[in-house]
Amino acid sequence: MIEYISGKLISKNQSLAIIDVNGLGYRVNITNNTLEKLPSPENLVKLLIFFHVYENGQELYGFFDEKERFLFTKLITISGIGPKTAINMLSVLPPEEFRNRLISGEVKLLTSLPGIGPKTAKRIIIELKDDLGSSDSSELGIKETSKVNDASSALKNLGFSPILIREAVTKVLKDNKELSTEKIITESLRILK
Repeated sequence: MIEYISGKLISKNQSLAIIDVNGLGYRVNITNNTLEKLPSPENLVKLLIFFHVYENGQELYGFFDEKERFLFTKLITISGIGPKTAINMLSVLPPEEFRNRLISGEVKLLTSLPGIGPKTAKRIIIELKDDLGSSDSSELGIKETSKVNDASSALKNLGFSPILIREAVTKVLKDNKELSTEKIITESLRILK
């Protein structure tokens, strides 16, 4: 398995980067997000790699950061989503925004992409929502306790979106993880107003 490629950037365009590593040129498929972060040609670059082997060949997919590669690997686990489709999906928005829109269940975003119909879009959201939704709180060390779930449920009943709720609750619990359910709701409402 190839973890990353580090070398001199020879050329780049909307879908490919050519990287020279000790005289050997690697053709790497990239997203628009990665393209924007690449330096100009002749500079050194390091891309995280997903190495795809299939019946008729092999392809390299490169990512500027781990968040984007993580999303890519999750997308290709879904039936009907191959690497090319996944790379096109991730070219639409930055990884964090794409992830947030998946969590909030935005079917329109996905159906606007070529080759993604309503059924596939719903399947993507259903299969990935739980995997992608838990990373914000776990990064901060916040456990999905019954207090957090109760507070989130109450805020959802007040009409707030799951993304905004998660951001507010995460902010509230960042400094004090031992708040009561009522205090989590009160402090979150201050942020959400």
